[in-house]
Parts: sequence; structure tokens; C-alpha cells
Amino acid sequence: MISQASPRLPCACSRTIRLMLRILSIALLVFTSAILVLAWLTGATDTSQNALNNDSLPYYVQKSWQPRWDRWASWQQVSGFNLVDQHGQPVDASLLQGKPGFVGFFYTGCVTLCPVSLEVLRALKEQILARKLASPQFTLLTITPEQDDARAMAAYAQRLKLPADWHMLSGQRPQMQKLTGSLMTDIDARAANGEPLHGQRAFLLDAKARIRGIYDASSMVEMRRMAGDYERLLAVSE
Repeated sequence: MISQASPRLPCACSRTIRLMLRILSIALLVFTSAILVLAWLTGATDTSQNALNNDSLPYYVQKSWQPRWDRWASWQQVSGFNLVDQHGQPVDASLLQGKPGFVGFFYTGCVTLCPVSLEVLRALKEQILARKLASPQFTLLTITPEQDDARAMAAYAQRLKLPADWHMLSGQRPQMQKLTGSLMTDIDARAANGEPLHGQRAFLLDAKARIRGIYDASSMVEMRRMAGDYERLLAVSE
């Protein structure tokens, strides 16, 4: 009896299998490298992601409000925009770049919380100047852009005697939503009575428009922390 030889895989099939194995190996290498790069960018493998291990101010980029010191966070800026100020002049994202400053919120129909916050920010400016530091930039964003045009903002600034060098901004709602969203604030939020709900937060931005501090703008105690953080920010160049 003649024995039958075992069938052999065609040469083309063997080459296909070797090619697929090579592609899988490369894909696994790329995936592993991407995970390592992501960990490096976000500081996932860095044990210094807390205030005790850092002398510099943190960055804030998430709605979780968690301070971060990783590389990816240091690249995040607030959103770009095209708005108008209380003088009817167009302004864009360059307004928030070049020097550190504070950003707060208001609406011209507010007669309770907003005046308190703005008075704290006014006192903050006086305290900073008393320390003989460069004056920060103050930018105020309306949460009711449909009602707050340039004339309404100018009248509100005059009524509250706000400093002439402060910037009050309004514009198309999508532009405002984009900017305030990057500052972790929802201008569409409403209280149970229908009134706009924006809290009394203020943000410290560095000269590259990155968020470096978040504060309660209604608190004089917080005002001292704001002044201290601003001084720390001026002392370093990042």
C-alpha cells in the first residue's frame, strides 16, 4: 500500500500568516507605546501629583475641579472667543493672554450676589496694588448675553463704580457657552425660581490663558488666597 503524504500549506498561505503575525506584533508595540506616552503626559506614573510635592500653582482642566501638575494639563488653555466689551469694542482670546489676571461672572439684572463678588474683586485689586505688585487684568463674563449688550454692561459698571480698566464681555450665546464652558461654568443653569445660577466663582489665569486657581469670589478670606496665588504666579515664568 502506498502511504499518502500529509498535505502541506501552500506557500502563499504561509506568507499570509507570517504577515498577519508581524502586523499584530507592530500593533501591540504601537498600543503599548501609546499607553506609556499617555501615562507620561497625564502624570499617571508620577507620584508628585499633589500640592505637598509641588511648589508651583496647579492647573485645572476638568469639571472634577481636581488640581493637576502634569504636562497635558499644562497645555490646556481656555477656549478662544470673539465677543464685545462694555464699550462696544470687539475682543478675542488675545485679551486673556500676555499677563495674568482674574475672570469672574455677572449679569446686569443681578442685585444681590454679583455686587458682593465684584466688591471682593475690587478689594482684591487694592490689596495687590498695596503689595506693590503689577495690577492684574480683570475680566467679567455675562451669563445672560441676550440681555447684556454693551450699553447695559456700561450702565451696570457705572452703577457699581467698577474700575475703568476692567473688561466686561458679552456676545452670541454659542460663543459665551464655549468660553464659560472651558471655565467649568454652565451659563444655562437656572435656580428653582428661574433666575440664572452661576455661583460666585473667580478664576486665576496665567499669561497663557491657563486656569491656575479657582476661588469663592464672595469671601474676603479667599481674597487673601487669591492675592497670594497671584503673587506666586508673578514670581515664576512658565
